[in-house]
Amino acid sequence: MELLAAIIAAMLGTVAMTLSSGSEMHWTGRPESPAPGVAAVWPLKLVGLKIEGRNLMVISVWAHWAYGSVWGLAWWALIAKAELPLAAAAAAFFGVVWVTAILMLKITGIAPWPWTWGIKYNLFDWTHHAAYVAGTVIGWVLIEQVAGGAI
Repeated sequence: MELLAAIIAAMLGTVAMTLSSGSEMHWTGRPESPAPGVAAVWPLKLVGLKIEGRNLMVISVWAHWAYGSVWGLAWWALIAKAELPLAAAAAAFFGVVWVTAILMLKITGIAPWPWTWGIKYNLFDWTHHAAYVAGTVIGWVLIEQVAGGAI
């Protein structure tokens, strides 16, 4: 039950991040990012296969939701197995998720290191990841309340 609850909480975190990034894209005029799809198909690129255009954007949507949901495993490890207090688990979760995202962006060639982005884009990125973590934490707390503390 704990693992399922953590995955559902991470899905709710993905909802929060999607709302955060979608709002930012609307306000700034930035187009939708294919980054999740590029990262997902990166292994195919290594063997010479290319996925582009509309197909890449469809994969990007699915990869975004799958990636965000799978992070529930890390949340579960921090909160249920390591038994960290909620605030400590949230801080550790933010660090693990953000550092992993940065490494994946660099390794797959999607983006350079964040110190080259400028403060504006770093703030956007931190805000979206903070929204993800906040959504996950709030989701976890709500699921705990609904379950009557049984998770």
